[in-house]
Amino acid sequence: MRKVFVVILTMVIVSLFAETIELNTIFGPEDLGYYIERNQKFYDQTGVRVNITVVPYGRDQNIKLIASMLAGGEQYDIFIIDCVEVPLYVENGWVLPIDEWLTEDLKQDAIPFALDGMAYQGRWYGLPWVSEWKSFVYNREMIKKVGYDEFPKTWDGVVELAKKLQEAGIVKYASAWSWAQKESLVCDFVAILSSFGGRFFDENLNPVFNDERGVQALQFMIDMIYKHQIVNPASLGWTETEVYKAIFNNDIAFGMMWGIPLVDLDNPEISKGVGQWEIGLMPSVDGEHPYTVSGPMGWAISYGTKHPKEAFEYIKFLAGPEGALDAALKAGIVPGWKSVWENPEFKNTVRGLDKMYEQAMYIVHRPRVPWYLEFSNALQEELHKALTRQKSPKAALDAAAQAALKIKAEYEKGRKK
Repeated sequence: MRKVFVVILTMVIVSLFAETIELNTIFGPEDLGYYIERNQKFYDQTGVRVNITVVPYGRDQNIKLIASMLAGGEQYDIFIIDCVEVPLYVENGWVLPIDEWLTEDLKQDAIPFALDGMAYQGRWYGLPWVSEWKSFVYNREMIKKVGYDEFPKTWDGVVELAKKLQEAGIVKYASAWSWAQKESLVCDFVAILSSFGGRFFDENLNPVFNDERGVQALQFMIDMIYKHQIVNPASLGWTETEVYKAIFNNDIAFGMMWGIPLVDLDNPEISKGVGQWEIGLMPSVDGEHPYTVSGPMGWAISYGTKHPKEAFEYIKFLAGPEGALDAALKAGIVPGWKSVWENPEFKNTVRGLDKMYEQAMYIVHRPRVPWYLEFSNALQEELHKALTRQKSPKAALDAAAQAALKIKAEYEKGRKK
């Protein structure tokens, strides 16, 4: 009896002095209240505490993350990573693969582009989060006024419709795009290039975006501004912010938006076209390639964490199918799981989700290369030179292709040192 008492007392003492497992993460201020609520629930269920470092999005967050990785990766156990950053983080050994925990059920449930955004060279490095893409939106009432019940599937049809809208005085310019010399320009080019059946690189990462399809896609962008005059020329200095303003004001008849567009388009506080806008599939050169561009993020695990199992349990809790449904319903975070998109509770929250889900099967990523940032900057510059008619489409794309090869070679040379 005395022996049993000693054992029990020892267990109690160990329990009292057992260290609470803590995980640390970093992200921006958006939806902070939601994360705090979820972290508390995770703590209540598991006893694992999650601490948040809040910083502005963008440069500050990336600087702190990279500094942490260079110092051993222990400062932040889990973090949100953009799909275009995955190759860089993997090549530098900064993220843990999650293959051992990623069940077949999770793989089958994931929307392909969302999970692929967290994959690199055959392994997975995170769970989908904010699995958004650029949706094509159009004003149903405007196109009805010129005799259209449905939006055209081909780019030729789009040009014809746009001219009718402008000739009827319904809009001055039928469309606007985010074609400032920024990342938004690359995103739009990815979508349009894909809608022409083009792609960026071959299997050996040699550029092919300067082939016939690439030139046709860029020429079409130029023609929409100067030849057809159906795009507001101010688009050359616009990002999504200005495009959204034009859409909300009903200044244009069609455009592209991230996230779940009809949430804001049906909000009378910011939109003049409540109930008028619809989601459509991305037009394409032949009506058979309705591809748009992805922008998914994901929750990843640092290579320096001392608690990898608990870290995965957390990202599964937050970003797995059940967590993603909660996030979609409470915070409007775009889910990357089929089961959420097919869930009646989610499907009934906003109109147009059925068409969005259809588009989700036709999505392409920006190039998945560890030197993406440098390449994107070079591509932005050359695309903008073509759009401002400083270079021909072919010359601009050839220059971007040469820049890609140079950047790739410099990166590979640096890796060998």
